[in-house]
Amino acid sequence: MWFELLWRGALVFVSVVVGLYAAGRLLWRVERLAGPISRRTGVPASLVALAVVEARAPHVALAEAYRRGVLEFRHLLQFTFATWPLRVVLLHLRIGVIPVALGALGWLGAAYLGLVYLSSAVGFLIAWRTKVRWPDMSAELRRLSGVRVWRQAASVTLRYLAFEAVFMALDLLGLRISFGWLPLSPEALAVASIAAFRPTYGIMAGAPAFHSGRIGAVELLFALMLGRVVYMSVYEFPRSAVQFYASIYPPGVAGRLTAYTAAVMYSTAVPVLAALFLLMRGA
Repeated sequence: MWFELLWRGALVFVSVVVGLYAAGRLLWRVERLAGPISRRTGVPASLVALAVVEARAPHVALAEAYRRGVLEFRHLLQFTFATWPLRVVLLHLRIGVIPVALGALGWLGAAYLGLVYLSSAVGFLIAWRTKVRWPDMSAELRRLSGVRVWRQAASVTLRYLAFEAVFMALDLLGLRISFGWLPLSPEALAVASIAAFRPTYGIMAGAPAFHSGRIGAVELLFALMLGRVVYMSVYEFPRSAVQFYASIYPPGVAGRLTAYTAAVMYSTAVPVLAALFLLMRGA
């Protein structure tokens, strides 16, 4: 366990260092690649491009500018929402969610991904409609050089490790969630329970039952989305979002970024679940 903890910390440290060095030396040369998102939201292309290179690095730069009073919270929120679709798609490509969903479920997997990405699309629309005046962030990014990069990376890593140690200890308790009280088939209950632990595993568990006709498309979508919402509530937000933002920003800022993100997610996921449940019961 301790080796795994130190290994994760080392990966975080290296990724932040690499991202910040890229920000200070190379990024402005490829800003035009991030032009479409930048033009639609007003977020500087340098920050959008950096979000493709490394997720934490642009937030480290934003946190430094926020600390010095160059940026306000609305800048941090707009950047978070503007890059949300990009961030989640890249993550799902890296961990295999997209190929697993499409390969295992075909058109139903595409429908599931569309529902999953609905919240990030809403977040992007909010960023698009939010008009914020940004300072010259290329100059801000160039400030992150030399010893400052190593100090920033060390600070982020230490705070990350503190959260990671707590969550790894909680994992040892082996807490699980049961959906036996819901009016679902045994196959759907199994899928929802597995997806609440790991959404990708839920997809793989549901595919055989779907293709053999033991579970319908709507019920499978409901089970997968229910499991994902529970996963986001008990794992993704506490362990990923809170940990991610709190390792970079002051606690108050980290809490607000997490709360706004969660509000958008629940405002889309809950109506989707309700609609799927009504369709399922009416079938």
